[in-house]
Amino acid sequence: CLQGIHCKSKPSSGIFNSFCHDAPASLSSMVLKSMKISTVMKCVQGSPCSLHLNIKGTLSLDENIRGLEICSLSLDTQQSQCTNVRFARKKTKMLNGKKVQVQFNCFEVNVAQHIYVTMRTVPNYCEVKLSQEYYVEVISVNVSEFLRDQDYYIRLCHKWFTCEDVGAFAVIEGKESLKSVSLKYSQLLPCLCIEGWLAIPDARRIQLCPFENGKYYTKVLWDNIVYNPVTQTLAWEPACPVLVTVNLCRLMKSNDHCEDIENSFKNSPEKVKYSRVDTHPRLCMK
Repeated sequence: CLQGIHCKSKPSSGIFNSFCHDAPASLSSMVLKSMKISTVMKCVQGSPCSLHLNIKGTLSLDENIRGLEICSLSLDTQQSQCTNVRFARKKTKMLNGKKVQVQFNCFEVNVAQHIYVTMRTVPNYCEVKLSQEYYVEVISVNVSEFLRDQDYYIRLCHKWFTCEDVGAFAVIEGKESLKSVSLKYSQLLPCLCIEGWLAIPDARRIQLCPFENGKYYTKVLWDNIVYNPVTQTLAWEPACPVLVTVNLCRLMKSNDHCEDIENSFKNSPEKVKYSRVDTHPRLCMK
């Protein structure tokens, strides 16, 4: 909780506060307002990076409200996470009507997830609720250390031998108090990296590649499979330099098992190509 309001948070099941009851006549339905959601990345040295929802909400303090409950529901898996944020009761009475901002960023999420977020009062008053759908497709980058308050460049890139641009770079001005920026990505790949450097000539570039450990590995790498009927070649070119073992197989009608074709195994971090392959309808690459 910001603005000096003492509060405590703890995980909850979301069940005990799921049933609402009528709000007191003195309580406005607009006591909760302006919920904002973004994605932040947590990177601890020696551990894989992870994505978390960053949820901010503004509440007008009222003696009838003891806290807030924040829940996130994955519309893909139907799994939910909830937490309770409780306010110190004495402070709440003293600061009745004062606006306070609550921020919570401990819900871990996966990339490309479709999330439904709710924020409601404790006790749960009917009609006093905020909800929002959110797609995890943005990374928020916060730069905590600056030299001489100079401008800082941030971009996303695909790392091969060098880091190739993915969209435009962003500028964080040194004079700004909030040194953060949001970057959108269209595809999640193991070689997707965040690169930052000071706005001075020949500045050293720092790269962070949070997806290279495979935690957020997706099937998008298999999108670039092409068959050329003229040359009878089947080729796969990965979007990232990832070392894989590839082979051809035939999908069996009896049990849908793909039976490996002898002598078709290849190891490569780049392009894999098979020449003079037949066009059997159940021929597959794996």
